[in-house]
Amino acid sequence: MLKVYNNAELCLIWLDSFNRLEYKHKLQVLKIIKGAKSISEALKENRDKLILELGAERYSILTCSATPVYFKFVMDGLKSRGITAVTLESEEYPKDLAGLEIPPLVLYAKGNLSLLKGKLFSIVGSRKSLPFSIGLAGQIAKNLSKNGFTIVTGIAEGIDKAVIDGVLETNKAPVSVIAGGFDNVYPAVHKNLVDEIIKKSGLVLTEHTPEVISKPYFFPIRNRIIAGLSRGTLVVIAGKKSGAIYTAEYCMEYGKDLFAVPFNPGVLSGVGCNDLIKRGAILTESHKDILEFYGIEESSPVLSLSEEERAILAVLAESETHVEKIAQKLCKKVVDITPVLSIMEIKGLIVKTGVNVYGVTVNLEE
Repeated sequence: MLKVYNNAELCLIWLDSFNRLEYKHKLQVLKIIKGAKSISEALKENRDKLILELGAERYSILTCSATPVYFKFVMDGLKSRGITAVTLESEEYPKDLAGLEIPPLVLYAKGNLSLLKGKLFSIVGSRKSLPFSIGLAGQIAKNLSKNGFTIVTGIAEGIDKAVIDGVLETNKAPVSVIAGGFDNVYPAVHKNLVDEIIKKSGLVLTEHTPEVISKPYFFPIRNRIIAGLSRGTLVVIAGKKSGAIYTAEYCMEYGKDLFAVPFNPGVLSGVGCNDLIKRGAILTESHKDILEFYGIEESSPVLSLSEEERAILAVLAESETHVEKIAQKLCKKVVDITPVLSIMEIKGLIVKTGVNVYGVTVNLEE
């Protein structure tokens, strides 16, 4: 069902359509046109003030665009793309975002907006991630999703993709926040992933109008939305300068719960996580740590494991291990355990961390 917008919402959609107008200038214009019966008249009445603040060229663009024809052009553009605009004046606008220092004036959405009312929790990490971290991210996302959380992440390769795949495996739906307009999903290879999220009743959000192309500095700014939407954030893997650190910083600034996966000393791709733990982030080795923090009793059934799978998990619980060493410890041939390892990978119990080297992604239940 198409959303019917009130005048206050339409006012913000119109104002946000001017991509070359800086945020601070949009706020200045908003103060003048908010509640006005006619945007055109309000602009004319404040001509001198607006020219002084915005410049003559920007003022001219605004006044020339304060017409029914331009309004229709903007709204038709959203409608034809299947985009719903959630403005600061909309009932659906998340309260946590509204309280930010720089809240998006408009969230452009595709998918199931009711997810914004759920128990939102974000999982983030580096694009270039260790195989073990990718497996762990997917496993944690899957288990949190099974236990009532709506998972929020980005749309990048690595951790974001693993998180989305993990949630979709449970027949639940994630929320993905992208850093450009819907016409220019980045990376382009993930346009199909956006479509799949929407098809599976998930939600994709952006603060940018459809035609905007992603720029490098959009991503750290985008991360304030991920952190702002969520009651807590888990950083699965992050180097010292990883974009995930921006999300963590916003999380701390907003007083949200911050979690981080620990790494061995000397692992550069995990330096950022260890630093966050030193600064107060909650050390997290599995989804159980997060559930325990929130006082949630796990509702997922215990995995049914064969004796052979349990034996392999017991070996891997000690450390990441080469397939030949696993076979040696179990007194079996490599050819005999290889099919079992493949099945365990599919189940998400283990992950390859190197050439024929495996690590465990779950704790062995006694």
